[in-house]
Amino acid sequence: MLIELEKARTRKNVVRIFREEIDGPDNWTDGFIIAANEEMVLMQLVDDGVHLNGYQILFLEDISDFMHPAPFNDFQKRVLELRGEEIEDPEVDLEDLAVLLMDISEEFGLVTIHREEVDADGCEIGRVLRADATTFELEEIGSDARWFDETYEYDLYDITRIEFGSAYEDALLLANEDMGDDAYELVEFDDEDEESN
Repeated sequence: MLIELEKARTRKNVVRIFREEIDGPDNWTDGFIIAANEEMVLMQLVDDGVHLNGYQILFLEDISDFMHPAPFNDFQKRVLELRGEEIEDPEVDLEDLAVLLMDISEEFGLVTIHREEVDADGCEIGRVLRADATTFELEEIGSDARWFDETYEYDLYDITRIEFGSAYEDALLLANEDMGDDAYELVEFDDEDEESN
């Protein structure tokens, strides 16, 4: 598989990747291969509107199949060329998962982490504050673009997919930066708390 992924990378073709056990047979990811090793593959995603929209890291052991080139490779590449959108290497190192998470958080501000074998429908978005050989600590941001008041620790090897640099993550950061003093969760006090103050 690594040989084929490398061919796709050097030819700058769109590939379609399937993870049937996790996503089912009717779901896939389209994108350009940026880098790959024996454990992980880094892609720059092509979204449904034929825009480059962030990056995704998948684990090779989860990949059930892939198509190279993807079915609409020529069309997608032509549209991206007409729009002036070019493949960019985010220059993150795939050799160490803990270091990778820290680097993404520092460089891009937010990272989206999926743990699909633990929580099939959810994900966590935030910045990694600490990571070691087994766990990582995440300061999370909510869908209202406010940081949570507490941080949370997760098992590093529950991660099944990593995403960063997308339009949605940029939107969260943009809205959060505009909030000023309201950038963190608004704590709701009950009546007793208000009376004691």
